[in-house]
Amino acid sequence: MFDTGEAVRRLLLLCFLQEFIMKYSIEQSEISERTEQINKFALLVDLFNNKAVDRETFMAELSKIEQTDWAKESLFNQLIGYCILGDAYGILKSRELDFRKAYYNNEYVYKEVSYYHNVQYLITRVKKEKWAALYPNAFRTSCRAYLCLANAYDHLGRFCEAQQYYRMALLDTCNTQEVERNQGFAYANMHSFWTDEEPFIVRKAQQIIRKYQQFYDSLSPYFRQICSWPSPSLDAPLVDYNNIQDGEYEKWICHHYLRINRFNDVEPDSMLSLCDNVKLPVIVDTPEKKALYESTFEEIKGSFISTRKILYSIINEDKNSVNMEMLKMAYKNFYSIFDKIAMFLSNYLDIKLKSYEVDFAKIWNCKNGDIRQEILAHSQNMPLLGLYNIKLDVYGMKTDWYVVDEQTKDLKMLRNYMEHKSIIIKDEPMSHTEYQLTISKQELKLNTIRLAQLVRCAIIYLCNFVMHAEYDKHGS
Repeated sequence: MFDTGEAVRRLLLLCFLQEFIMKYSIEQSEISERTEQINKFALLVDLFNNKAVDRETFMAELSKIEQTDWAKESLFNQLIGYCILGDAYGILKSRELDFRKAYYNNEYVYKEVSYYHNVQYLITRVKKEKWAALYPNAFRTSCRAYLCLANAYDHLGRFCEAQQYYRMALLDTCNTQEVERNQGFAYANMHSFWTDEEPFIVRKAQQIIRKYQQFYDSLSPYFRQICSWPSPSLDAPLVDYNNIQDGEYEKWICHHYLRINRFNDVEPDSMLSLCDNVKLPVIVDTPEKKALYESTFEEIKGSFISTRKILYSIINEDKNSVNMEMLKMAYKNFYSIFDKIAMFLSNYLDIKLKSYEVDFAKIWNCKNGDIRQEILAHSQNMPLLGLYNIKLDVYGMKTDWYVVDEQTKDLKMLRNYMEHKSIIIKDEPMSHTEYQLTISKQELKLNTIRLAQLVRCAIIYLCNFVMHAEYDKHGS
């Protein structure tokens, strides 16, 4: 795999954030003390990125800014604060870690992702009007954060979501060159995972490499070789949803990235994205074991497809209400798929656990909290790391340094109230008492779709992991 110009990208983001802070200063009659602190820290991050300040000074100031209670800050301070913190940990990660290796317990890796998740959370939940005159700048900041998150995901084996966030970053045309160059790396590195669609991924890689030929030539002759590979002369046709069966449903699946199809993230409206075509790779094992793997995977895939249909029906059946019993069933079904994936991993990796001890939250760690050696043995299998990272999105991590992002908190709280307490649907901000959660239908929809997206990605990463592991075992 190839690096993606981290230093240059981060320098551009820092310059942009400083410009945003200055514009905010002009548009507001007062600047809070916290805004001044964030601005100073942004300048320090810039200096550290340019190796103009020592690590000890940088880490001391980073520790101070992290002690902020961000929930009590203004939207602006939250947005910029999360961006700067994500960038700070991204710089530490790129400077001190080998991006080709899978890191399961590294503070830099997971704090970077968590802080960018919080940027995403803010942008998807705050109405445009609430940002007022600052909305264009808030939008640009979020698009830059999407680019950073996409690159972080690409290094974590979360290749599907990386493509989604590259597309989000492209909403701001100022990001076009950076996004396309990073997409070129992603297509070149990961084309082999797109089995049915590989020729079209190669075509996309070739288009980008030729557009920035001088840039890629300066990095490696490998990229010029890619341009000589056979590929289609045209892109696959787009879907006409008006002329296919259940067109609205199929459109909803593709546009919410819920197809068990790797190309769905690259081009949602392509005909190549219209089928749930991801299959379990061929596994070399005893007939009994192979039959077990295949039947488990078919159950996983079938359960997701049927629950996806239920979810669509729930969301679209009534504008003002939600069938809570059906929604609870959908939630439980999605969570049960995670546990089925854990059972698959337990069998495939030969983890010595009794069946009742296996679940997606706990399979990764020994009783003392350390990552299992069966997991660490796959030190360069990035899709397995991607699966672990999804576990963190759903369940978090029990360590002092881990930052549980807002989306994870919401998912955990929703599951708790669905299973054990009470939920009321009201068009107002989410709040809760000891026994009751109040949530808007829109917020409920966002969280439910997010859970479904995580399950869908976990299914694809499971197949990617097996493909990589079988290649490592047998070399073909």
